[in-house]
Amino acid sequence: MRRTFSLLVAVTALAGAVQAAPATQIGVVLAGSGLDFWATMSKGMHRAADDLHVELIMRSPSDGMSLGAQPNIQLRMIDYMVKSGVAGIVLAPEPLQDVATPISIAVPTVLVDRSSTDYNAIATVSTDNFAAGRTAALSLVPVLQKGARIAVLRLAPNISSTTAREEGFLTVSREMGWRVVIAPYVGYQFRETEAQVRKALSADAGRLDAVFAPNETTAYGALHVVEEMPVSTRPRLVVFDWRPEFLDALEHNVIYADIVQDPYRMGYQSVETLIAALQGHPPRPKVFVDVVTVTRANMNEPAIRAVIANYNR
Repeated sequence: MRRTFSLLVAVTALAGAVQAAPATQIGVVLAGSGLDFWATMSKGMHRAADDLHVELIMRSPSDGMSLGAQPNIQLRMIDYMVKSGVAGIVLAPEPLQDVATPISIAVPTVLVDRSSTDYNAIATVSTDNFAAGRTAALSLVPVLQKGARIAVLRLAPNISSTTAREEGFLTVSREMGWRVVIAPYVGYQFRETEAQVRKALSADAGRLDAVFAPNETTAYGALHVVEEMPVSTRPRLVVFDWRPEFLDALEHNVIYADIVQDPYRMGYQSVETLIAALQGHPPRPKVFVDVVTVTRANMNEPAIRAVIANYNR
């Protein structure tokens, strides 16, 4: 009896030790926290962490902070995480200033949402942004003629993901013989962006055939400006990313087409890719997550609704 009791105590102690073993910690540094895009990506990452039994340590700057008031703030967050003992990092990289690059982080790093030559990374999980920009322009091919007047509302010159989308759109525009008459950088903060969009479009109000907005903030600003225009003079508005108010705008023909990324899946796959690499499975250098083109005609199809639903989980 005494031996049996001793054995039970040993087994119980061993079980307690196993249960108390710390989970693998993964650091996550995104490029923002306020946009629906980043919130949805975070949900995907947390689901992956639950499924793969790892712990996430997330530190992300406010949207646009590292492009303005606090350049290189992501480097300080990465340094904190490495010193905290994370096994790897998932990073949505913002451009660095006055720093020697490429930077080699001391733990395996997977980039998410965008590529970057500023960091040495084992993989990038993102939309194929150039192809998605082409997709946005191709949605207009059936309704625009050669010589159509186009506005491209560019985000910022140093963001690789939106730059690739803009270039993809512009490539098709040149192929189709459309005239890109407006192509300003309008910024990444909601209020300021909307003001810049209004200023940019005012000179050609009533003469534009289409407008392309390549991310959530430019799309939000463009929607507000276009819906204020008389219905008879509104250009066809093609946007990128998703917000709840875009559904109503599609239903009422204010938005002609929305190219919607799947940040939930992107976030999930970035964590999954990193964990697989830590377990000895070399990742593909580039992992692309598909977009869907949402229009009034297809917005209620199950496949479309499934992607949109990821933004509301």
